[in-house]
Amino acid sequence: MVDVNRREFLRRSGMGAGGLVMLGGLSSLLAACGDSEDDAGGGAKNSASGDGAIVKPKIGLSSTPQASYLPVISGPILAGAQFKLPKMTIDDFTIFDSSTTLSQSALSGQVQIVGQSTMANLLLIDKGLPFKLFTPYTLSDDFVIAANTKVKSLADMKNPSIVVASDSPGGAGTTIMDAMLKANNAGFLMADVPKKVVIESSGERASALGSGDADVTIIHVPQATKAGKTADVHILARLWEDVPSFLKETYAARSDWLDKNMETAAAVTASVIQSSRDLKANYGAFDSAVKQLMEEPPDEADLKTVYDIIQNNDLYPVNGDLTDERTQYMIDLGKEEGLIKSDLTPDKVLDRRPMERAMQLLGN
Repeated sequence: MVDVNRREFLRRSGMGAGGLVMLGGLSSLLAACGDSEDDAGGGAKNSASGDGAIVKPKIGLSSTPQASYLPVISGPILAGAQFKLPKMTIDDFTIFDSSTTLSQSALSGQVQIVGQSTMANLLLIDKGLPFKLFTPYTLSDDFVIAANTKVKSLADMKNPSIVVASDSPGGAGTTIMDAMLKANNAGFLMADVPKKVVIESSGERASALGSGDADVTIIHVPQATKAGKTADVHILARLWEDVPSFLKETYAARSDWLDKNMETAAAVTASVIQSSRDLKANYGAFDSAVKQLMEEPPDEADLKTVYDIIQNNDLYPVNGDLTDERTQYMIDLGKEEGLIKSDLTPDKVLDRRPMERAMQLLGN
């Protein structure tokens, strides 16, 4: 995988430091770049349903893949050939340091498929940008709210002396934190927390918890275990137990690209589902894929803990699971967070065609 930070993105796209725009300014970027027929579609003009050609897509991710959402890469890499995707390797995925940078890259044509938190994708659509969600690659996650001994309960997060670490508003971490606060009837959301620090990487948030720079944060189970080696860490809430309707991360793309590359999108979708089924069915396959694809695999004990969560809960999208219920839950959560301003509905944010075609490819 290739890591791209904001500075590198600016260099690649030819933009100066003053040209970097946040989500509110993405509309102007859309008008300026990546808006031609060829740029948006990744090739010559095709019919609205695509011409049936399958090409190797340029995929960007907003975070380094974890075992809990491995199908984001194991799908195209390990199962893609079954659905006629050109051979893909880990080098075909580009990791960006934030959802904002990834979204800008998609608009400028550097990537065609965007893999990030569902909320981040919804915010693009909420801004009026022509993106559609077409498949989840993780429904829930092994995310937990982890804390040190200063924090006895979720209510302590409102204490002005308690440092709460999460990512930016709309990021997977903050969205998950809000969902768990809501599910546990805490009476507040992250926007109400008085002392917050923004740390985009879950690994860096775990380090902050372990070092005492943060008192409570949102991280993966193996990261909580690692932080517990240098600090007394306990768990306050678990996403997979508390929020059954969550839709954590999805692949999205520009509508014009989807129109021209429907078979490619369907092949990616089918590969994610097939890999989800393969990994959930067999620990040996899961263990092998983790060791092959992850830069820093969890140790054996942590990996088995994560696999047990995957086995007994709806984390991997083994049935596609691009449902109106999960989508509506995320829209409602975004409105409650004050992030989503427009009248979004599942029909406005989903392109169901790749999923429908993928189910045909899978024989369902």
